[in-house]
Amino acid sequence: MADRTRAGYHAPMRRSELLKVTVHCPHFARPVTATRNAVIDRLVACDESDACRDPAPPPGTAPNGFDVPQARPFPRGCPVFPALAK
Repeated sequence: MADRTRAGYHAPMRRSELLKVTVHCPHFARPVTATRNAVIDRLVACDESDACRDPAPPPGTAPNGFDVPQARPFPRGCPVFPALAK
């Protein structure tokens, strides 16, 4: 058996459990299937995000005055990607 104190030994990585859940999508005004990471207790993906994402968001203005592409491609109130919602 390998010596666990030896340099270079790496313990096996624990994978998080991904659960399929149903959430209400305000954009589609209906339930959608999303994936929830059980370890961090957070929604991490949505099965319909490609249909919901804005493919060419309007340019915004950065605080320094330069035009930058909109970094929030999902509609307001998105339960799966709230940090990326407009």
